[in-house]
Amino acid sequence: MDEVKILIELVRTRSLSGEEKEIAGVIREKMEDVGVDSVRVDRLGNVIAEVKGGGRRKIMFEGHMDHVPEGNIENWRVHPYSGEIIDGRLYGRGSVDMKASIAAMISAAGRMRELEDDIYFAFVVHEEDQEGFGIRYVIEKEGIKPDVVILGEPTNLNVAIGHRGRAEILLKAAGLSCHSSMPEEGENALFNIIDAISKIRQLDLRYHPLLGRGTIAPVSINCKPGIIPVIPEECTALLDLRFVLGENIEEILGRIGSDKVSAQIAKRKIKCYTGYEEEVLALFPSWIYEGVLSDRAVRVLPQAKKIVWRFGTDGSYTAGIAGIPTIGYGPGDDRLAHKPNENVSVDDVRRAVNGYLSLAENIFNEETTERTA
Repeated sequence: MDEVKILIELVRTRSLSGEEKEIAGVIREKMEDVGVDSVRVDRLGNVIAEVKGGGRRKIMFEGHMDHVPEGNIENWRVHPYSGEIIDGRLYGRGSVDMKASIAAMISAAGRMRELEDDIYFAFVVHEEDQEGFGIRYVIEKEGIKPDVVILGEPTNLNVAIGHRGRAEILLKAAGLSCHSSMPEEGENALFNIIDAISKIRQLDLRYHPLLGRGTIAPVSINCKPGIIPVIPEECTALLDLRFVLGENIEEILGRIGSDKVSAQIAKRKIKCYTGYEEEVLALFPSWIYEGVLSDRAVRVLPQAKKIVWRFGTDGSYTAGIAGIPTIGYGPGDDRLAHKPNENVSVDDVRRAVNGYLSLAENIFNEETTERTA
């Protein structure tokens, strides 16, 4: 089955977080068409497929089906769900992040026959708003315990070995409302929030030689009642913390918070298209995997080098929590993700098919030779 034709169909299928039902059906049908041994949809709406091998080890190829909104269509040179190809590049929302990898995995799945290892595919929901949510269910509830996870997030066909962690910190301050012409009669909750936010400039976040230094940034403030003549009686702010291995999150929360401002990890409720709901913490660990499997991956993938991602992935769960050896490999430039005119090289999508085949065949072989794409 042609991977580019698959990709066009995937891009033409809009699949925001919580709205993955249609694309899950498309992916399930494609996996059946290429002849995997089994494919099913779990309680969350994840698509899980298996190609039975010799049973030596379990290799899991993983990708997320959801994508971010397209934004202002006027900023696109083509319609964001057209899948149009211009000068060898396929345009569309989700093309890089990460339907190109899913298309390549589907195409490769049909050729993964008579291998020593069992091959699993997990195409998951809600990665864009809650990294690790879908894959945690696959591993913990569906009982699939892979020996290695290969994430399809874009790497420009390099091998990604980790990234910084992420936490959404919610600040909440209470005050006393009064008429804004007489502010001395009340307590302005906004000032309390501003005092807390000012403390982030004094934080000395940890540095890691591969991951770089942690960062923290305020991204939103909301006040109540939010009208001109009234001093705010309540104010909240959201901070985006990116942290490296060894960072003490509780210490950071303690330094930002005070007796007037609470600082805690934000919670959110995830509702899947299947109707499943769960409240979750917005905390995603940092991770690095430098084990032997990452070395083998570089040896068998043409021109690949080791990199770290700047953004978060489902590796926060697979490597950061479950402790499963995890690497990333996929077509596409991550700098084009989430932008207008997101696009991916058609040639790189085709190369990725061979790359996934090479990983399936060789990642557990002690002696590996380079494969020509």
